[in-house]
Amino acid sequence: MSALRLWPLLLAGLACAASPTQAAEGDEPKWQTKAIADKPQVVLDPAKAYILVEADAMVVPYFMRVPSPEEAATHARNRSEELAKERAKWEKKHASWQRQIESLKRSPSSSPRPTEPLEPTEENFGWPRYELSHPVAIGPQNRFSKKDGSVYLQEVPPGDYLYYGNYNGLGVGTCACLGTVSFNAPAGKIVALRMRMPFLEALQSEPKDRRPKNALDLPPGITSLRLELSASTDPRLPKEKVIPAKLDPAGSMPNFFGIEVDRLTAIDGVFAYERDKQVDLRGAPPLPAASSAGQ
Repeated sequence: MSALRLWPLLLAGLACAASPTQAAEGDEPKWQTKAIADKPQVVLDPAKAYILVEADAMVVPYFMRVPSPEEAATHARNRSEELAKERAKWEKKHASWQRQIESLKRSPSSSPRPTEPLEPTEENFGWPRYELSHPVAIGPQNRFSKKDGSVYLQEVPPGDYLYYGNYNGLGVGTCACLGTVSFNAPAGKIVALRMRMPFLEALQSEPKDRRPKNALDLPPGITSLRLELSASTDPRLPKEKVIPAKLDPAGSMPNFFGIEVDRLTAIDGVFAYERDKQVDLRGAPPLPAASSAGQ
């Protein structure tokens, strides 16, 4: 399916992608984010952080909260407690199963036997990873501004966030699984990013005979996913609160939703690639012009 036909499907995931998601039960707080509406005046909560995404079109960026050490410990403790509860239930079910098997020993061998209940273990116990239960699904609608493209402003709890890719919540999108970034969103600040889609841009700008068939046809070093820094100038937002995202290379990650796989285009001064390895460039000398061509 071509990207031009695929894009409406990406946008179709609004209802699923925009809904708040609650974290796993336990002593973790309820997980919730919300889009800031396009209104003449904006009131920001100083206890919250904000992620601002600019793009030339309607987009569906998908982020995930990265747990702090304390949050990871709480999440692991909740998992252990739930596993213990499930094991207690299993022990009762298993004892009942054993009694049934014992009572059937004198029955004909053709008599149906109940299936032994599966024992919950560390390996097979289903419990969502912290990142999966703490998503930030943005777009495609609920735009903060429609002037000169699309601007999204999402209220989130302060903390670190990972860019997963473009995902509509309905199994359609592209994952930055082979190389992505994370960033911190501090309380009282608006962390600004600009999202680019080089493949779709090439389809719209190149002559028909030179249009790429897929992301592999893009120029060397360019992928279908690209992030740039941004500093929004929307007059409704206090200038002193808008900061460009401080991007950190985050390496690879699982393809949680089984969607198309790609990686972020390398970012000068942040990271590059050596074959399939993401290389941290923070603090390194600037790359020669020839090495950074096409980035």
